[in-house]
Amino acid sequence: MMGFGFQPMAHAVLFYDTGSAAHNIAAPTAAYEDSGWQFQGYYGAYLGTMIAPQYFLTAQHMGTQGSSFVSAGLFNGGVDVTYTIDASANGGAGYWDIAGSDLRIIKINEYFPTYATLYTGSSEQGLDMVTMGRGGVRGADVMVSGTLHGWKHNNGDGVARWGSNIVSDATTIPGLGGMLVAEFDASGPGQTTEEATLSVGDSGGGVFVNDGGIWKLAGINYSVDGLFDTNNTTGDGTQFNAALFDRGGLYQGSDGQGWTLIPNVGPDNPSSMYASRISTNAAAIQAIAVVPEPHAVILIAIAGMLTMKRRQRRDPR
Repeated sequence: MMGFGFQPMAHAVLFYDTGSAAHNIAAPTAAYEDSGWQFQGYYGAYLGTMIAPQYFLTAQHMGTQGSSFVSAGLFNGGVDVTYTIDASANGGAGYWDIAGSDLRIIKINEYFPTYATLYTGSSEQGLDMVTMGRGGVRGADVMVSGTLHGWKHNNGDGVARWGSNIVSDATTIPGLGGMLVAEFDASGPGQTTEEATLSVGDSGGGVFVNDGGIWKLAGINYSVDGLFDTNNTTGDGTQFNAALFDRGGLYQGSDGQGWTLIPNVGPDNPSSMYASRISTNAAAIQAIAVVPEPHAVILIAIAGMLTMKRRQRRDPR
């Protein structure tokens, strides 16, 4: 956002170090092991995150994405398990939207055997984070005066990927509430080993932060900075979306709201990604997606495993 405008659709994890379509399409390991990949599932063309035995969390702006949620073997380490959405939930709406945010809670008829822990603190800034989404690899180079500044967004390919970053800020956007911000850094203390940002299918994917060694759900992917252009002429159709480690020398904004030139001087001026903040909406989320008392969790886990076993028996493999 940064005062220049942003695009309210995030569509694919895009990496600084590589444009490979095969990068980070399996469960994270080493420092990023158990960082939330296991709680993801397919919700139509996007992702959702399991947050309670019968609930998953995703983004509102994607709209309704069908009647099922799939915990794919890619995520759970086993086989695909399809859960059906409870269309009668919330008086027949089928979901709950958290007021003043882009967050949407959806209920299933069955039970998840496991689910994410919510981050409810207020110290996300500076924490390591992992984001997940679906979409394509980076597109054409964005050049300014013969120097690479980033990559245009490419068409999505529907493949789930994960990447890392560091939470650089937490802000509030009118009508959307709390947002976590992460910059797409080329170097320095803000860059991580799997440095990534969002592009064109990431909406709805989970953002997890490392809170004292425990990975917790801190955000749901929402948006990126944009649009960009090499000039401020309106109506010429040259604007584009991009992941930029330096916005310097480009215009940011839109034909409708105007263009602002970002000076190409000094250090890199990276673009940012935005995720709806869990901590500022935790009370509203927990009032709907109820997590049972410990003694009931065992029974729910058994129910979830039985569901998976039934699915496995039907698997022709």
